[in-house]
Amino acid sequence: MSMKHLNCSANTLRHADLPTRITAAAQAGFTGIGLRVSDYLGTDLPDGRIRDLLDQHGLRVLELEHNWDWALGPDPVEEAMFRLADRIGVRHLNVPMFQAHPLTDLVEPFGALCDRAAEHGVLVGFEFLPYSHVRTLGEVWEVVAAADRRNGGITLDLWHWFRSGATPADLDGIPASVITTVQLCDVLPEPGPDLTEEARHRRLLPGRGAGDTLAVLGALRDRGVTAPMSAEVFSDELDARPARDAARFAFDAATVVLDRAAFPAPPWTINLEEGR
Repeated sequence: MSMKHLNCSANTLRHADLPTRITAAAQAGFTGIGLRVSDYLGTDLPDGRIRDLLDQHGLRVLELEHNWDWALGPDPVEEAMFRLADRIGVRHLNVPMFQAHPLTDLVEPFGALCDRAAEHGVLVGFEFLPYSHVRTLGEVWEVVAAADRRNGGITLDLWHWFRSGATPADLDGIPASVITTVQLCDVLPEPGPDLTEEARHRRLLPGRGAGDTLAVLGALRDRGVTAPMSAEVFSDELDARPARDAARFAFDAATVVLDRAAFPAPPWTINLEEGR
């Protein structure tokens, strides 16, 4: 297998404390982790200690997640988000939209969020979710394209891809550089009655389900996408495993499917790269 620069999403090890998550991810082979803002605010570790732990294990923070109605303007938690970016370093924010707004009303706020993030050297990936208010790749691209910010792009989660009914043709017209990150996971053969419940509790390891993962990765590869790869597996079954085992299962599954698709998981940088 070729070298993979893989990220372990916050939600793959969602019940592990921060030191445990960092250790488990590094031991499994990941070079990055994702964090929810609540992970950062909920730890008693000072910023310097978090950074030292990451450096000790050779990890960086790829993605930071916080679900809020950014269409209303700056959120109080943004201070913590950008404090983490400035003191510890992060590559990008993942932002969905769970509140009902017309797509046209999201363009200006998304652009404004990108502008605030740009002040800290951070990218913003808008994520479509089939159970949210921006449900498809086409809808999220409509907002991102209209906002037209250099640091604004699309977070492409394969579970959402499969359950939204996306096809490789939906990528036509979307520049490869717009894909901020790709989150790897898989789906059950049939969707459950509640997509929100399924998405948060019953995802499968990458390449281990019914989704045509190789076709999606092949389409991304052929279009020149070189975005960072992240294993994001919300799974009650995985949660029941020790963190070190869950991280290893996720890393191994992601590595196998990327090798089968001949898709390199490229290195990536954070906003504080020059200082690491």
